[in-house]
Amino acid sequence: MRNLLLTLISLLALTSLNVLAQTGFSPFYIKGNWHCLDSSILPVPGRLPGSLHLALISNGNIPDPFIGTNEDSIQWVGQMDWKFISEPFEKPTEGDLEVGDVITYSTWSLNGVNIGHTDNAFRPWVLDFKKTIRPNNNILSVEFTAPAKVTNNKLLKAEHPLPGDHNRSVHRTPQFTFGWDFSIKLLDCSVGSLKIIHNEKSTLSIKNLDVRTEKIEGTTATGMVCVEIISSSDLSEINNKVLLRWALTDPDGKMVAAGKFRNEVGKVEIPFKIENAKLWWTHDLGKPNLHTLEVVAVSDKGVIVREKQTVGIRTLKLSTESDNKNGNEGATFQWVLNNIPIFAGGSNVVPGDMILNRLRATEDVALVENAVQANMNTLRIWGGGIYASDKIMNACDEMGILVWHDFMFACAMYPGDKQFIESVSKEAIYQTTRLRHHPSLAMWCGNNEVSEGWERWGWKTGLSEAEVKDVEKSYNLLFNEVLPSIVEEIDDAPYWPSSPMLGRGDNDFVNRGDAHDWGIWHDGYSFDSLWTRVPRFMSEFGFQSFPEKSTFETVVNYETILNSSDRSSHELISHEKQSRGFDIINSYLAKPYGDDIEELSFDDWTYLSQLIQAKGISDGVRAARLNQEHCSGSLVWQLNDCLPIASWSSIDSHGKWKLLHHALKEAFAPILLYGKWDVLGRDSKLKVGLVANPNPSFPELISGYLRVSLVGLDGEVLSISNHTFNLKPGIPNWLILDDIISKKTDLSKTFVQLSWSDSACLEISNCEMKANAVVWAVEPKDIKLLDAKISIEKLSVQDDGSVLLKIESDVFAKSVQLEANISGNFDDNGFDLLPGEKRFIKFTPFKLSTWAPEFSSSPKIHNVKTQLFVTSRSLSSVL
Repeated sequence: MRNLLLTLISLLALTSLNVLAQTGFSPFYIKGNWHCLDSSILPVPGRLPGSLHLALISNGNIPDPFIGTNEDSIQWVGQMDWKFISEPFEKPTEGDLEVGDVITYSTWSLNGVNIGHTDNAFRPWVLDFKKTIRPNNNILSVEFTAPAKVTNNKLLKAEHPLPGDHNRSVHRTPQFTFGWDFSIKLLDCSVGSLKIIHNEKSTLSIKNLDVRTEKIEGTTATGMVCVEIISSSDLSEINNKVLLRWALTDPDGKMVAAGKFRNEVGKVEIPFKIENAKLWWTHDLGKPNLHTLEVVAVSDKGVIVREKQTVGIRTLKLSTESDNKNGNEGATFQWVLNNIPIFAGGSNVVPGDMILNRLRATEDVALVENAVQANMNTLRIWGGGIYASDKIMNACDEMGILVWHDFMFACAMYPGDKQFIESVSKEAIYQTTRLRHHPSLAMWCGNNEVSEGWERWGWKTGLSEAEVKDVEKSYNLLFNEVLPSIVEEIDDAPYWPSSPMLGRGDNDFVNRGDAHDWGIWHDGYSFDSLWTRVPRFMSEFGFQSFPEKSTFETVVNYETILNSSDRSSHELISHEKQSRGFDIINSYLAKPYGDDIEELSFDDWTYLSQLIQAKGISDGVRAARLNQEHCSGSLVWQLNDCLPIASWSSIDSHGKWKLLHHALKEAFAPILLYGKWDVLGRDSKLKVGLVANPNPSFPELISGYLRVSLVGLDGEVLSISNHTFNLKPGIPNWLILDDIISKKTDLSKTFVQLSWSDSACLEISNCEMKANAVVWAVEPKDIKLLDAKISIEKLSVQDDGSVLLKIESDVFAKSVQLEANISGNFDDNGFDLLPGEKRFIKFTPFKLSTWAPEFSSSPKIHNVKTQLFVTSRSLSSVL
């Protein structure tokens, strides 16, 4: 079977790699009109590349689907067949037409002649343009077929049931567009790119440059330079006349390895060795150094062809070794970067818009920048969305972020028929070849929650024994044979079949593989369970909150629900895709904030939803990091949003940080300090944890001291004690302290301030290695808060456009949230403020068009503000 698969991969690669092999191209844009083939709707002006929904919205044929309950009124669009007919156009430059990101079933005709079709949105297609093009008066037409109209035919070919959601799993298109618990349903007809592929002038081409670093010993790196040489001429002629040279240059432009070769056509691998190599690291461990690989073909007439690629010198392995910890047989799940076992901390990425043509490269870069600012070193590209763009991968390379990349399969069983497997194989060959040179690419994963759903979500119910076997056969073919074989043949990244390995319904889920722990949220477990159910690698866990007012009011009539405690508004419900969402959030809010949560205004309730999300999920990260002897990673669900909606994101769809993102910045900080009361009352004990992730630049032991201060709400320091507390990077250290409080201490009016610094630092405010934490002994509802009057003073505007603010309060203010009415983020938020304390906060604005171009184009219609106004609130005013 394996030999057969490799033969299939080789044959498919010949066609798939022809797309990647094209070096010269010109973008192609064309105007025309959309026509509904199932309706008498008038022609709608549009363009390609472009989106049907964008054209309909711009022309006023449908309302914006994000606003109010409009989602329901636009569903007819995705159920119809549509045709785009271009205006007459002149012949562009010579070449064939490459179309990319086509959603999904389309038939292309030029001047009445069929030139090709598409049925997979995850790979480009080359259409025979040259034979039919005329000098002028050309007409291009593209007919799109609704997915629902081909579903039954696809199901027949599958020859077995597809539990989960067969209405989407038969289609190779972004799965979330069929509706998810963080998105609306929006089935578009769209084209992401049009390119005229130029004819190669040379008989020789150089393609698919890459490096594979195989070993790092000390400061020496060895590996292979990989390149593909394609020739349309007689091989002997090439051998005699052409010399190929290659060179690797480091970030400073210094050539660190080079060579030359002849007599090679096809895939070529050449060994390299670099002394004092500048390695690629994640940003928390070092510098993400990038090298340039250049290959040049020369003859007696000079340079024939030259190609360059940005690469990184690094080794990266996934350790899944069996072990026995705490008497439980298990297996590790840990990346080892340049021989250093690392802790992976970060989040899951979903597509940034429902209408994919609106996604911009600036948003991809900004998303990575925001992850780095929150001290994340890993992002997971989730399998229900789209493959990572070149821009997001380049940004991860440059900023030192690892990328866990799912193949695009999620939460359903998939076909295993010949046509489907061939389509997926071409898709996988294209994507792995496109992304393999990125040093940030850490792993390919077969799917999201498909194995979990099959084993534990009741999908086998009602199936016959024969049907179960057929479904499992297709699963094994796709995820255990085809995809891993393609990854092994093309890429050196590890392959993992399914995330999670074991679900929360399996008691062994904490001992091996990766885990999605939805005990919190779905099952109602307390956040404390994240300390008692720590897995080897947490790849998903999360909690919902609503976006802040300035974002949410662009899609709902906010003023009508602002002061209301009624959550039954149709507008509101349409932006909460979890049927139990409000009830679940309320059930978690009661313990810390009281039983009268439902009486709060929506505005205050939204604030509490962000607070509980921030505290619970950031503590989950702390639980993982402070169990590093067992756990090697924590990825939060989720980083971003595709529209303004209730979701698990830490950044809303307009780029604004929720309180969670600020809390994650602290939880993922280079050095983590954490405290909790182990025993309260008589013989009270304070348990303090300290950890730093493994880091090659840190010494094995860093001596330090811990300062413990008991502080009253009036700011008075009631007691101080100092304790020796050493840091061992990669190894959590715990300290149990007695006598921090006395029987007379009023726990509702005091808290414990923890500060750690290394012993070599004399002035803690100037220490590079330091950490802080606050420990409360009572729930927020039991703190004796006074009504706080918070003042906000604008001090100055910086050269970069940022605004420096001074924040003060007359009494203790807990969990202060600052809100700006314009696009931008504060460098700190959700903080406590002592009376008389001056907190200096920077607000940095950004262009709304980076995140939400649909709103920035018509700000008045969407209630978008342009002048900065900052407001505040705290628990003092809400409880």
